Amino acid sequence: MNNPTHVIVDPRWAGNTGIGRLYKEVLNQAPINTTCSFIKSDMKVSNPLSPLMLGIQANDSGADVFYSPSFMPPARCKIPFIFTVHDLMHLFYYSGFHKFYYKKVIANLAQKAKKIITVSQYSKLQLEELLGIPGSLIEVIYNGVDRSFFENEESYFSERPYFLFVGNRRKNKNIPAMLTAFAQAKIPKEFIFALSGDEDVELASLISALQISDRVKFLGFIPEEDLPKIYHGAHATMFVSLMEGFGLPVIESMASGTPVLTSSVSSLPEIAGNAALCVDPSNTSAIIAGLERLVNDNDFYLQCVSRGMERAQQFSWETTADQTWKTILS
Repeated sequence: MNNPTHVIVDPRWAGNTGIGRLYKEVLNQAPINTTCSFIKSDMKVSNPLSPLMLGIQANDSGADVFYSPSFMPPARCKIPFIFTVHDLMHLFYYSGFHKFYYKKVIANLAQKAKKIITVSQYSKLQLEELLGIPGSLIEVIYNGVDRSFFENEESYFSERPYFLFVGNRRKNKNIPAMLTAFAQAKIPKEFIFALSGDEDVELASLISALQISDRVKFLGFIPEEDLPKIYHGAHATMFVSLMEGFGLPVIESMASGTPVLTSSVSSLPEIAGNAALCVDPSNTSAIIAGLERLVNDNDFYLQCVSRGMERAQQFSWETTADQTWKTILS
């Protein structure tokens, strides 16, 4: 019998994020012919010296291959390595140093990878065009959606119908534009806009200026097990982002039977297929029209529900994990 393949994994990405979810699903479905060990370091993933630390530990581990679920590759690594680049947001929405680091350090190390995994054809194209990485090095593996979103029948209790946003507050999420469109849309005032996370000073100021303080609700931290019922209870999900590598909320919402208003740019039309209402995220009038249609056009609304459920069935974490392990072990 062949010895199992020893994979050393960077575990610093674990947590309640999209990357953390990918990490958990891939590790939980490790094949029986593998054994995993883990990088042991308190160094933050954002530390510029991370690649050197990863390379040293990978070389000392005796492992056959290194795997990371996100963008930080090892430097001076003597064993094959595979890592995942979800997006190139750092080139657009972060500091000049981040842009320099990505182009000069990450891009150069990426050329030495056995394989680079990314999560959409859009992100693959960006890797080729912006970082000069050969397409032959890049494997597109979509993220998945948990069965709990399909199976859940509970709804989050809300006295008023709500549009939902789930995600962080980074600039690419386009939250000010969504709030502005919501404030101006000609929809019944009983509708509220519910957002994950807590209120911050910047958003509070905008909400006050838009005079919708009584129509916005912050849901705080949402435990993973509560997400299905929060999606299921929403009238629709708004995820009109300026840029995404994938966009998990799109398929999580669809799997919950909740229509999605999303963007016509970046990876989002690719992931949504013909099952969501895609609008120009830089055009407030287009977002307004989308909101109004999801409230006033019942036939279209029901069509989005049906198409969304069908589209979401095409994504599974089992497939994601299986394709990831085939790439790691190939």
